[in-house]
Amino acid sequence: MFVIGQTYSRRELHRTYGGQGQGGISTPVGHNLILLFTGEQGVRYGYEDGWTAQGIFMYTGEGQVGNMTFKRGNRAVRDHEVDGKDLHLFQHTKRGRVTYVSQMVCTGFHDRHAPDREGSIRRVIVFELTPLGVFDTAAATDDNQDVELSLEPLSFLRQRALATTIVATEPSERKRFCLQRSSAVRVYVLRRADGICEGCHEAAPFQTTSGRPYLEPHHLRRLSDGGPDHPRWVAALCPNCHSRTHYGADGAQFNERIGRLIGELSLSTADS
Repeated sequence: MFVIGQTYSRRELHRTYGGQGQGGISTPVGHNLILLFTGEQGVRYGYEDGWTAQGIFMYTGEGQVGNMTFKRGNRAVRDHEVDGKDLHLFQHTKRGRVTYVSQMVCTGFHDRHAPDREGSIRRVIVFELTPLGVFDTAAATDDNQDVELSLEPLSFLRQRALATTIVATEPSERKRFCLQRSSAVRVYVLRRADGICEGCHEAAPFQTTSGRPYLEPHHLRRLSDGGPDHPRWVAALCPNCHSRTHYGADGAQFNERIGRLIGELSLSTADS
């Protein structure tokens, strides 16, 4: 969708996707994405965005006067996984132009105090954003954790997959928690399917070398299939159905049908 390092016209982004044309958090209606904008112009309102040594981007929430609360854009960022929304971060480079940084995952948040537009000290929400690629890399190299999780009861996996909070004092700990939860979501969805494709309802086409039915996690609301998500928005598909959702002439309709079935399943198993 967006190319890392490529510069875009912010006006054209909103012309294509909609959403608020001003401010740092834009929530287009009818699209499963949230556009985040960062830049030096927000410093005078107490906005101090930037990267940590652990590769986490600290992103200040919205609201120029008074304490920030989890309403509108701030709520959307906090709950983006549950709502099936992707976060896309852009950096202002010059007037009207923004450079794409990365698709991000909100791995936590914390408060700090800073002056608002009128100079009064207020509560500021700081979101801890981790690039999606970190989760993709972890998934490709974390087979041992998946094997260990696959031995756990389904109820335990569901609990881990749905966990959204952690008592931790450091952003790096919250990031680690989200990486572990990502593995739990992946394993839970495959175990939930119990060897039956959630698209065509046929048995998995073959067994893996570890003796497990081979199915692939598919993100229903995302173009890519990596990173964490809510089990409500992930299906376990055979390779044929998975390819159909991405490349089939009826891919969008097929994906929507699977989404309805997973929604009904989620309600019946208390996933949502």
